[in-house]
Amino acid sequence: MDARAIVRLLGNTAAVEGGLSDKKRFLMNGLCDLIGADAWLWSLGTWGEPGDPPVYVGIMHGGFDENRFTKLLSIIEHPDNETIVSPWIAEVTRQKKHSTYSLTDLDEAGLFSNSEVADLMEQADIGELFLSGYPVDESSMSAIGVYRASGEALFSRRELKIAHLLFKEIPWLHSAGWSQEMSAKAPKLYPRQRVVLNLMLDGLGRKQIVFEMQLTENTVAGYIKDIYRHFGVSSHAQLMSKFLVGNTYTGGLSTRASGHC
Repeated sequence: MDARAIVRLLGNTAAVEGGLSDKKRFLMNGLCDLIGADAWLWSLGTWGEPGDPPVYVGIMHGGFDENRFTKLLSIIEHPDNETIVSPWIAEVTRQKKHSTYSLTDLDEAGLFSNSEVADLMEQADIGELFLSGYPVDESSMSAIGVYRASGEALFSRRELKIAHLLFKEIPWLHSAGWSQEMSAKAPKLYPRQRVVLNLMLDGLGRKQIVFEMQLTENTVAGYIKDIYRHFGVSSHAQLMSKFLVGNTYTGGLSTRASGHC
């Protein structure tokens, strides 16, 4: 039954009309239905030099409202999170090996419960997750997170295997659609600038970013000005076009139109 469901989802994904982002969204929504998850995130993890911590850019997501998504970005940027997920990152990058880890696998020492990340996860209403990483090249990987809300059951080994097999069969979706401009320049932004960048690519305007990040309008305006200068653009529309590959936008996709993951 699981094998038939995986094959059906893969076939239907390949047949989806539209760009790569449409196919990724269809695949992830289908996986959520298959294993009972409520949210997901897909990004490109990239780094400047060997040994540098990865920066996650080109973020697409589903199932998160704006508040939960902003909190999730705070978790991703938190130094404690880097410590906890670094063994998984090392396995993907050094061994060039696709791997899928549950939260229990990632945190055998129980570091999450004694970290600020635990509070951030509670604020983001995340109780359970798994990460799947697929090596793209020497300096980047396709990184996918799948989430359940607080109070939900842990992901089973069967559910992890379904996700792992599914992601393993789509190398064409892992390696395509990432803008070289994004891979080369985004990691050089400061962490808060990268958060603002991802929110802009998700379609949020300045006032929405002010609300989500709880910053002053002048501060956000300064970050946006720095981002425009960094990428050599003068408008939001020009910025988004920098991340347009093969007629498909590789930044975030808004979840405001639907609450379904």
